[in-house]
Amino acid sequence: MSSRRHSIALRCLSSGGGKRWGLGYPGLPMTARMLRMLGLTIGLVSLGEVLILHWAALVLRGSGLSLGQALLGAVGFGALNVLAFPYSRRRIHARGLALVLSRTWILGSIAALFTGVLLAAVFVVVGGAGALLGGESGVDAALVWLGGAVVALGFGSVAWGASVGNYRVRVDSVSLPLRGASASLEALRIVQATDFHIGPLLRAERLRGFVKRINQLEPDLVVLTGDLFDFDPAYVEEGCRELGKLQGRLGVYAVLGNHDVYTGVDAVVEGLRSLTSIRLLRDEWERIDVDGAALAIVGIDDTGQGWTEREAESSALERLAREIPDDLPRLLLAHRPSYFTHASQLGFPLVLSGHTHGGQVALPFAHHLNPSRMISDRTRGIFRNGAGTLYVSRGLGMAGLPLRINCPREITLIQLVAEPS
Repeated sequence: MSSRRHSIALRCLSSGGGKRWGLGYPGLPMTARMLRMLGLTIGLVSLGEVLILHWAALVLRGSGLSLGQALLGAVGFGALNVLAFPYSRRRIHARGLALVLSRTWILGSIAALFTGVLLAAVFVVVGGAGALLGGESGVDAALVWLGGAVVALGFGSVAWGASVGNYRVRVDSVSLPLRGASASLEALRIVQATDFHIGPLLRAERLRGFVKRINQLEPDLVVLTGDLFDFDPAYVEEGCRELGKLQGRLGVYAVLGNHDVYTGVDAVVEGLRSLTSIRLLRDEWERIDVDGAALAIVGIDDTGQGWTEREAESSALERLAREIPDDLPRLLLAHRPSYFTHASQLGFPLVLSGHTHGGQVALPFAHHLNPSRMISDRTRGIFRNGAGTLYVSRGLGMAGLPLRINCPREITLIQLVAEPS
Protein backbone atom coordinates (compact mmCIF):
# COMPACT_ATOMS: atom_id res chain seq x y z
CA MET A 1 0.00 0.00 0.00
CA SER A 2 1.41 3.37 -0.97
CA SER A 3 1.87 6.06 1.67
CA ARG A 4 -1.04 8.08 0.28
CA ARG A 5 -3.31 5.05 0.17
CA HIS A 6 -2.25 4.14 3.71
CA SER A 7 -2.99 7.69 4.83
CA ILE A 8 -6.48 7.64 3.31
CA ALA A 9 -7.33 4.33 4.96
CA LEU A 10 -6.09 5.51 8.36
CA ARG A 11 -8.07 8.73 8.02
CA CYS A 12 -11.24 6.72 7.48
CA LEU A 13 -10.52 4.54 10.52
CA SER A 14 -9.85 7.54 12.71
CA SER A 15 -13.10 9.18 11.57
CA GLY A 16 -15.07 6.25 13.01
CA GLY A 17 -16.30 4.82 9.72
CA GLY A 18 -14.41 1.56 10.10
CA LYS A 19 -15.53 1.01 13.68
CA ARG A 20 -19.13 1.82 12.95
CA TRP A 21 -19.64 -0.07 9.73
CA GLY A 22 -16.99 -2.76 10.01
CA LEU A 23 -14.11 -2.91 7.56
CA GLY A 24 -14.17 -6.69 7.86
CA TYR A 25 -17.28 -6.48 5.67
CA PRO A 26 -19.96 -7.53 8.13
CA GLY A 27 -22.24 -5.29 6.07
CA LEU A 28 -24.79 -2.87 7.34
CA PRO A 29 -26.46 -2.87 10.75
CA MET A 30 -29.69 -4.85 10.45
CA THR A 31 -32.85 -2.83 11.05
CA ALA A 32 -36.14 -4.42 12.09
CA ARG A 33 -37.49 -3.98 8.56
CA MET A 34 -34.42 -5.59 7.04
CA LEU A 35 -34.69 -8.50 9.47
CA ARG A 36 -38.31 -9.06 8.42
CA MET A 37 -37.33 -9.02 4.74
CA LEU A 38 -34.45 -11.36 5.48
CA GLY A 39 -36.70 -13.78 7.34
CA LEU A 40 -39.20 -13.84 4.48
CA THR A 41 -36.42 -14.35 1.93
CA ILE A 42 -34.83 -17.22 3.87
CA GLY A 43 -38.26 -18.82 4.21
CA LEU A 44 -38.89 -18.62 0.46
CA VAL A 45 -35.40 -19.88 -0.37
CA SER A 46 -35.89 -22.87 1.97
CA LEU A 47 -39.28 -23.61 0.41
CA GLY A 48 -37.70 -23.43 -3.04
CA GLU A 49 -35.02 -25.90 -1.98
CA VAL A 50 -37.66 -28.32 -0.68
CA LEU A 51 -39.56 -28.12 -3.97
CA ILE A 52 -36.35 -28.80 -5.92
CA LEU A 53 -35.70 -31.80 -3.66
CA HIS A 54 -39.27 -32.99 -4.26
CA TRP A 55 -38.74 -32.78 -8.02
CA ALA A 56 -35.40 -34.61 -7.74
CA ALA A 57 -37.11 -37.42 -5.78
CA LEU A 58 -39.69 -37.74 -8.56
CA VAL A 59 -36.90 -38.09 -11.10
CA LEU A 60 -34.74 -40.52 -9.13
CA ARG A 61 -37.23 -42.77 -7.41
CA GLY A 62 -40.55 -42.10 -9.13
CA SER A 63 -42.27 -40.59 -6.09
CA GLY A 64 -41.90 -37.25 -4.40
CA LEU A 65 -41.41 -36.34 -0.75
CA SER A 66 -44.01 -37.21 1.84
CA LEU A 67 -45.46 -34.41 3.96
CA GLY A 68 -43.24 -35.37 6.86
CA GLN A 69 -40.13 -35.45 4.67
CA ALA A 70 -41.02 -32.07 3.19
CA LEU A 71 -41.47 -30.51 6.65
CA LEU A 72 -38.20 -32.02 7.85
CA GLY A 73 -36.46 -30.72 4.74
CA ALA A 74 -37.90 -27.23 5.24
CA VAL A 75 -36.65 -27.13 8.84
CA GLY A 76 -33.23 -28.43 7.83
CA PHE A 77 -32.78 -26.06 4.90
CA GLY A 78 -34.09 -23.16 7.01
CA ALA A 79 -31.60 -23.84 9.81
CA LEU A 80 -28.74 -24.20 7.33
CA ASN A 81 -29.65 -20.94 5.58
CA VAL A 82 -29.97 -19.06 8.87
CA LEU A 83 -26.48 -20.25 9.83
CA ALA A 84 -24.97 -19.61 6.40
CA PHE A 85 -26.28 -16.07 5.98
CA PRO A 86 -24.07 -14.36 8.60
CA TYR A 87 -20.99 -16.11 7.21
CA SER A 88 -21.76 -15.07 3.63
CA ARG A 89 -22.73 -11.57 4.68
CA ARG A 90 -19.39 -11.05 6.44
CA ARG A 91 -17.38 -12.49 3.56
CA ILE A 92 -19.17 -11.19 0.47
CA HIS A 93 -16.19 -8.87 -0.18
CA ALA A 94 -13.50 -11.29 1.00
CA ARG A 95 -10.89 -12.94 -1.18
CA GLY A 96 -9.86 -16.52 -1.90
CA LEU A 97 -11.89 -19.49 -0.70
CA ALA A 98 -14.12 -17.39 1.57
CA LEU A 99 -15.16 -15.30 -1.43
CA VAL A 100 -15.94 -18.39 -3.52
CA LEU A 101 -18.01 -20.00 -0.75
CA SER A 102 -19.99 -16.89 0.12
CA ARG A 103 -20.86 -16.01 -3.47
CA THR A 104 -21.67 -19.63 -4.35
CA TRP A 105 -24.14 -19.77 -1.48
CA ILE A 106 -25.70 -16.43 -2.41
CA LEU A 107 -26.04 -17.28 -6.09
CA GLY A 108 -27.34 -20.76 -5.26
CA SER A 109 -29.93 -19.25 -2.91
CA ILE A 110 -31.11 -16.86 -5.61
CA ALA A 111 -31.37 -19.72 -8.08
CA ALA A 112 -33.33 -21.80 -5.53
CA LEU A 113 -35.69 -18.89 -4.86
CA PHE A 114 -36.35 -18.28 -8.55
CA THR A 115 -36.65 -21.97 -9.37
CA GLY A 116 -38.88 -22.65 -6.38
CA VAL A 117 -41.41 -20.04 -7.47
CA LEU A 118 -41.58 -21.54 -10.95
CA LEU A 119 -41.76 -25.12 -9.62
CA ALA A 120 -44.61 -24.19 -7.32
CA ALA A 121 -46.54 -22.89 -10.32
CA VAL A 122 -45.81 -26.11 -12.26
CA PHE A 123 -46.93 -28.33 -9.39
CA VAL A 124 -50.14 -26.37 -8.88
CA VAL A 125 -51.07 -26.19 -12.58
CA VAL A 126 -50.12 -29.77 -13.51
CA GLY A 127 -51.46 -31.28 -10.31
CA GLY A 128 -54.69 -29.34 -10.61
CA ALA A 129 -55.13 -30.34 -14.24
CA GLY A 130 -54.51 -34.00 -13.35
CA ALA A 131 -57.09 -33.89 -10.56
CA LEU A 132 -59.69 -32.30 -12.82
CA LEU A 133 -59.07 -34.49 -15.86
CA GLY A 134 -58.33 -37.69 -13.99
CA GLY A 135 -55.06 -38.26 -15.82
CA GLU A 136 -52.98 -39.22 -12.79
CA SER A 137 -50.73 -41.56 -14.81
CA GLY A 138 -49.40 -38.66 -16.85
CA VAL A 139 -49.07 -36.18 -13.99
CA ASP A 140 -45.76 -37.45 -12.64
CA ALA A 141 -44.24 -37.58 -16.13
CA ALA A 142 -45.37 -34.03 -16.81
CA LEU A 143 -43.97 -32.87 -13.47
CA VAL A 144 -40.63 -34.51 -14.24
CA TRP A 145 -40.26 -32.96 -17.69
CA LEU A 146 -41.73 -29.54 -16.97
CA GLY A 147 -39.94 -29.42 -13.63
CA GLY A 148 -36.66 -30.21 -15.39
CA ALA A 149 -37.22 -27.34 -17.80
CA VAL A 150 -37.95 -25.02 -14.86
CA VAL A 151 -34.87 -26.12 -12.93
CA ALA A 152 -32.71 -25.58 -16.03
CA LEU A 153 -34.29 -22.16 -16.57
CA GLY A 154 -33.87 -21.09 -12.95
CA PHE A 155 -30.26 -22.13 -12.45
CA GLY A 156 -29.34 -21.28 -16.05
CA SER A 157 -30.66 -17.74 -15.67
CA VAL A 158 -28.59 -17.16 -12.54
CA ALA A 159 -25.49 -18.60 -14.23
CA TRP A 160 -26.10 -16.30 -17.23
CA GLY A 161 -26.66 -13.29 -14.98
CA ALA A 162 -23.43 -13.95 -13.08
CA SER A 163 -21.43 -14.24 -16.29
CA VAL A 164 -22.81 -12.68 -19.48
CA GLY A 165 -25.34 -10.41 -17.77
CA ASN A 166 -22.68 -9.22 -15.37
CA TYR A 167 -20.64 -7.81 -18.27
CA ARG A 168 -23.37 -6.08 -20.26
CA VAL A 169 -23.13 -2.29 -20.32
CA ARG A 170 -25.71 -0.23 -22.19
CA VAL A 171 -25.74 3.46 -23.06
CA ASP A 172 -29.32 4.69 -22.68
CA SER A 173 -30.23 7.97 -24.39
CA VAL A 174 -33.07 9.84 -22.69
CA SER A 175 -34.73 13.22 -23.14
CA LEU A 176 -35.75 14.86 -19.88
CA PRO A 177 -37.83 18.03 -19.46
CA LEU A 178 -36.31 20.99 -17.65
CA ARG A 179 -38.43 24.02 -16.92
CA GLY A 180 -36.79 27.18 -18.23
CA ALA A 181 -34.19 25.43 -20.38
CA SER A 182 -32.87 27.55 -23.24
CA ALA A 183 -31.65 26.34 -26.63
CA SER A 184 -28.10 26.34 -25.25
CA LEU A 185 -29.10 24.00 -22.43
CA GLU A 186 -31.00 21.78 -24.85
CA ALA A 187 -27.78 21.33 -26.82
CA LEU A 188 -25.88 20.01 -23.79
CA ARG A 189 -24.63 16.43 -23.72
CA ILE A 190 -24.98 15.32 -20.11
CA VAL A 191 -23.73 11.90 -19.04
CA GLN A 192 -24.91 10.38 -15.78
CA ALA A 193 -23.04 7.50 -14.16
CA THR A 194 -23.85 6.14 -10.72
CA ASP A 195 -23.31 3.37 -8.20
CA PHE A 196 -19.85 2.26 -9.27
CA HIS A 197 -19.25 0.51 -5.92
CA ILE A 198 -15.52 0.56 -6.49
CA GLY A 199 -13.96 -2.26 -4.48
CA PRO A 200 -13.53 -6.02 -4.77
CA LEU A 201 -16.39 -6.25 -7.28
CA LEU A 202 -15.08 -3.36 -9.41
CA ARG A 203 -11.33 -2.95 -9.67
CA ALA A 204 -9.27 -0.38 -11.57
CA GLU A 205 -9.01 -2.28 -14.86
CA ARG A 206 -12.75 -2.62 -15.34
CA LEU A 207 -13.41 0.88 -14.03
CA ARG A 208 -10.95 2.16 -16.61
CA GLY A 209 -13.14 0.68 -19.34
CA PHE A 210 -16.23 2.45 -17.97
CA VAL A 211 -14.39 5.78 -17.85
CA LYS A 212 -13.17 5.34 -21.42
CA ARG A 213 -16.69 4.59 -22.63
CA ILE A 214 -18.06 7.68 -20.89
CA ASN A 215 -15.37 9.89 -22.41
CA GLN A 216 -16.09 8.48 -25.88
CA LEU A 217 -19.57 10.07 -25.62
CA GLU A 218 -17.82 13.49 -25.58
CA PRO A 219 -19.99 14.87 -22.78
CA ASP A 220 -20.30 18.54 -21.95
CA LEU A 221 -21.17 17.66 -18.38
CA VAL A 222 -20.58 14.47 -16.37
CA VAL A 223 -22.59 13.85 -13.21
CA LEU A 224 -21.94 11.04 -10.72
CA THR A 225 -24.88 10.36 -8.42
CA GLY A 226 -23.25 8.55 -5.51
CA ASP A 227 -22.02 5.19 -4.23
CA LEU A 228 -18.66 5.66 -5.86
CA PHE A 229 -17.06 3.27 -3.36
CA ASP A 230 -18.10 0.14 -1.50
CA PHE A 231 -17.11 -0.15 2.17
CA ASP A 232 -13.31 -0.49 1.87
CA PRO A 233 -11.17 2.70 1.94
CA ALA A 234 -8.22 0.67 0.64
CA TYR A 235 -9.71 1.08 -2.86
CA VAL A 236 -10.19 4.85 -2.68
CA GLU A 237 -6.84 5.76 -4.20
CA GLU A 238 -7.00 3.44 -7.22
CA GLY A 239 -10.65 4.36 -7.77
CA CYS A 240 -10.00 8.10 -7.65
CA ARG A 241 -7.06 7.81 -10.04
CA GLU A 242 -9.38 6.28 -12.64
CA LEU A 243 -12.33 8.60 -11.93
CA GLY A 244 -9.94 11.51 -12.31
CA LYS A 245 -9.66 10.64 -16.02
CA LEU A 246 -13.32 11.52 -16.65
CA GLN A 247 -13.66 14.42 -19.07
CA GLY A 248 -16.47 16.93 -19.37
CA ARG A 249 -16.21 20.24 -21.22
CA LEU A 250 -18.06 21.98 -18.40
CA GLY A 251 -16.79 19.78 -15.63
CA VAL A 252 -17.47 16.60 -13.66
CA TYR A 253 -19.77 16.85 -10.65
CA ALA A 254 -20.57 14.28 -7.97
CA VAL A 255 -22.52 13.65 -4.78
CA LEU A 256 -22.01 11.08 -2.04
CA GLY A 257 -24.14 7.96 -1.65
CA ASN A 258 -24.84 5.82 1.40
CA HIS A 259 -22.01 3.41 0.55
CA ASP A 260 -19.57 6.31 0.39
CA VAL A 261 -20.59 7.04 3.97
CA TYR A 262 -19.95 3.41 4.92
CA THR A 263 -16.54 3.61 3.23
CA GLY A 264 -15.72 6.73 5.22
CA VAL A 265 -16.67 10.25 4.17
CA ASP A 266 -13.28 11.73 5.06
CA ALA A 267 -11.44 9.13 2.98
CA VAL A 268 -13.68 9.58 -0.06
CA VAL A 269 -13.67 13.38 0.11
CA GLU A 270 -9.89 13.52 0.52
CA GLY A 271 -9.35 11.08 -2.34
CA LEU A 272 -11.56 13.06 -4.72
CA ARG A 273 -9.99 16.35 -3.63
CA SER A 274 -6.36 15.27 -3.93
CA LEU A 275 -6.50 12.90 -6.92
CA THR A 276 -9.23 14.31 -9.19
CA SER A 277 -10.73 17.56 -10.42
CA ILE A 278 -14.25 16.29 -9.70
CA ARG A 279 -16.43 18.93 -8.04
CA LEU A 280 -18.12 17.27 -5.07
CA LEU A 281 -21.39 18.98 -4.17
CA ARG A 282 -22.18 18.58 -0.49
CA ASP A 283 -25.52 20.27 0.21
CA GLU A 284 -24.51 23.07 -2.14
CA TRP A 285 -25.02 24.37 -5.65
CA GLU A 286 -23.00 25.94 -8.41
CA ARG A 287 -23.91 28.08 -11.39
CA ILE A 288 -22.72 26.84 -14.78
CA ASP A 289 -22.64 29.28 -17.69
CA VAL A 290 -23.45 27.68 -21.03
CA ASP A 291 -23.15 29.82 -24.16
CA GLY A 292 -25.04 32.75 -22.70
CA ALA A 293 -27.42 30.61 -20.63
CA ALA A 294 -27.05 29.38 -17.07
CA LEU A 295 -27.82 26.24 -15.12
CA ALA A 296 -27.79 25.63 -11.38
CA ILE A 297 -26.36 22.20 -10.63
CA VAL A 298 -27.29 21.17 -7.09
CA GLY A 299 -26.11 18.25 -4.97
CA ILE A 300 -27.09 16.89 -1.57
CA ASP A 301 -25.22 14.53 0.74
CA ASP A 302 -26.56 11.11 1.59
CA THR A 303 -26.73 10.60 5.35
CA GLY A 304 -26.07 6.86 5.14
CA GLN A 305 -29.11 6.27 7.36
CA GLY A 306 -32.65 5.26 6.48
CA TRP A 307 -31.52 3.93 3.10
CA THR A 308 -34.73 1.89 2.80
CA GLU A 309 -36.98 4.94 3.20
CA ARG A 310 -39.47 5.32 0.38
CA GLU A 311 -39.96 9.01 1.06
CA ALA A 312 -37.40 11.29 2.68
CA GLU A 313 -37.04 14.99 3.37
CA SER A 314 -33.97 17.18 3.57
CA SER A 315 -33.50 20.44 5.42
CA ALA A 316 -30.57 21.13 3.08
CA LEU A 317 -32.94 21.00 0.10
CA GLU A 318 -35.19 23.58 1.76
CA ARG A 319 -32.23 25.90 2.28
CA LEU A 320 -30.97 25.40 -1.28
CA ALA A 321 -34.42 26.07 -2.72
CA ARG A 322 -34.38 29.46 -1.01
CA GLU A 323 -30.84 30.32 -2.12
CA ILE A 324 -31.16 29.60 -5.84
CA PRO A 325 -32.77 32.38 -7.93
CA ASP A 326 -36.24 31.42 -9.12
CA ASP A 327 -35.44 32.16 -12.77
CA LEU A 328 -32.39 29.85 -12.82
CA PRO A 329 -33.04 26.31 -14.21
CA ARG A 330 -32.12 23.67 -11.63
CA LEU A 331 -30.66 20.19 -11.97
CA LEU A 332 -30.56 18.26 -8.69
CA LEU A 333 -28.24 15.32 -8.00
CA ALA A 334 -29.58 13.16 -5.16
CA HIS A 335 -28.32 9.62 -4.69
CA ARG A 336 -31.62 8.25 -3.39
CA PRO A 337 -34.89 8.62 -5.34
CA SER A 338 -36.71 8.89 -2.00
CA TYR A 339 -35.95 12.65 -1.98
CA PHE A 340 -37.86 13.23 -5.23
CA THR A 341 -41.27 14.10 -3.77
CA HIS A 342 -39.80 16.66 -1.39
CA ALA A 343 -37.57 18.09 -4.12
CA SER A 344 -40.43 18.52 -6.59
CA GLN A 345 -42.53 20.23 -3.92
CA LEU A 346 -39.67 22.68 -3.37
CA GLY A 347 -39.49 23.56 -7.05
CA PHE A 348 -36.66 21.36 -8.31
CA PRO A 349 -37.90 20.40 -11.79
CA LEU A 350 -35.38 17.64 -12.58
CA VAL A 351 -33.71 15.12 -10.26
CA LEU A 352 -31.10 12.50 -11.19
CA SER A 353 -30.69 9.52 -8.86
CA GLY A 354 -29.35 5.99 -8.57
CA HIS A 355 -29.25 3.78 -5.45
CA THR A 356 -31.58 0.98 -6.62
CA HIS A 357 -29.41 -0.58 -9.38
CA GLY A 358 -32.71 -1.26 -11.14
CA GLY A 359 -32.99 -4.26 -8.85
CA GLN A 360 -30.14 -6.02 -10.75
CA VAL A 361 -32.63 -8.83 -11.40
CA ALA A 362 -35.89 -8.06 -13.20
CA LEU A 363 -38.66 -9.95 -14.95
CA PRO A 364 -38.78 -9.77 -18.76
CA PHE A 365 -41.29 -7.16 -19.99
CA ALA A 366 -41.98 -6.14 -16.36
CA HIS A 367 -38.74 -4.42 -15.42
CA HIS A 368 -40.24 -2.59 -12.45
CA LEU A 369 -40.94 -5.94 -10.79
CA ASN A 370 -37.55 -6.38 -9.20
CA PRO A 371 -35.99 -6.75 -5.72
CA SER A 372 -35.41 -3.02 -5.28
CA ARG A 373 -39.18 -2.57 -4.95
CA MET A 374 -38.56 -3.54 -1.32
CA ILE A 375 -36.79 -0.21 -0.76
CA SER A 376 -38.27 2.10 -3.40
CA ASP A 377 -41.31 2.53 -5.60
CA ARG A 378 -39.09 4.23 -8.17
CA THR A 379 -36.62 1.59 -9.25
CA ARG A 380 -35.49 2.59 -12.76
CA GLY A 381 -36.35 5.01 -15.53
CA ILE A 382 -38.46 8.18 -15.64
CA PHE A 383 -41.03 9.26 -13.02
CA ARG A 384 -43.19 12.36 -12.73
CA ASN A 385 -44.65 14.16 -9.73
CA GLY A 386 -46.58 17.27 -10.69
CA ALA A 387 -44.10 19.50 -12.52
CA GLY A 388 -41.12 17.48 -11.33
CA THR A 389 -39.26 14.74 -13.22
CA LEU A 390 -36.99 12.05 -11.80
CA TYR A 391 -34.61 9.77 -13.63
CA VAL A 392 -33.28 6.68 -11.81
CA SER A 393 -30.29 5.00 -13.40
CA ARG A 394 -29.57 1.25 -13.13
CA GLY A 395 -25.97 2.14 -12.30
CA LEU A 396 -22.65 0.57 -13.21
CA GLY A 397 -21.78 -1.50 -10.15
CA MET A 398 -22.98 -4.33 -7.96
CA ALA A 399 -24.07 -4.47 -4.34
CA GLY A 400 -24.14 -7.85 -2.66
CA LEU A 401 -25.38 -9.89 -5.62
CA PRO A 402 -22.71 -10.32 -8.32
CA LEU A 403 -25.21 -10.76 -11.16
CA ARG A 404 -27.59 -8.90 -13.44
CA ILE A 405 -30.59 -10.41 -15.22
CA ASN A 406 -32.68 -8.25 -17.57
CA CYS A 407 -30.93 -5.28 -15.99
CA PRO A 408 -27.69 -4.32 -17.79
CA ARG A 409 -25.27 -1.83 -16.32
CA GLU A 410 -26.11 1.69 -17.46
CA ILE A 411 -24.42 4.83 -18.68
CA THR A 412 -27.04 7.52 -19.36
CA LEU A 413 -26.77 10.14 -22.10
CA ILE A 414 -29.22 12.92 -21.27
CA GLN A 415 -30.64 15.65 -23.47
CA LEU A 416 -32.57 18.44 -21.77
CA VAL A 417 -35.86 19.49 -23.34
CA ALA A 418 -37.45 22.86 -22.56
CA GLU A 419 -40.70 22.71 -20.64
CA PRO A 420 -42.90 25.80 -20.25
CA SER A 421 -42.81 27.45 -16.84
